[in-house]
Amino acid sequence: MKRQIRKGVFETNSSSTHAICITKNDILDNKSNKVYFELGEFGWEFATLDTILEKASYLYTSIIIRDSITELDTLKKLLNDNSIEYELEDTSHDNYYIDHQSQTDNFVEDVLSDASKLLRFLFSSESFILTGNDNNSEDYVEINVDYDHNEY
Repeated sequence: MKRQIRKGVFETNSSSTHAICITKNDILDNKSNKVYFELGEFGWEFATLDTILEKASYLYTSIIIRDSITELDTLKKLLNDNSIEYELEDTSHDNYYIDHQSQTDNFVEDVLSDASKLLRFLFSSESFILTGNDNNSEDYVEINVDYDHNEY
């Protein structure tokens, strides 16, 4: 039996899985001039979220569900400080969620405390989110990347 030891991950007995991968490589000048932040639904479907819109929407949905004006203001400040225009979707509708959203707390706090990490998350094609579940043994995601499992 193969044994795998992982550090810095959260696990539950839930069937849904979300893995957030943020590159440590600099993005150089790959920043977009404008980012749209939409509210989304992120459950247990198999998906790779790797576009700027998808990653921005995951982050924005996490912040809005947390109902944190401070975090939203921090996001705006980081974007303004880096000369990135943005548009935030109106939050008046309730068609958004993230399965086990409370588990995104550390992710949100981490990217909002480090502008470089936020920019690498949003703008690098090497950064992505994998969603899925373990209810069907025929569906799975396998990726091969070099990573530092101590922090993202």
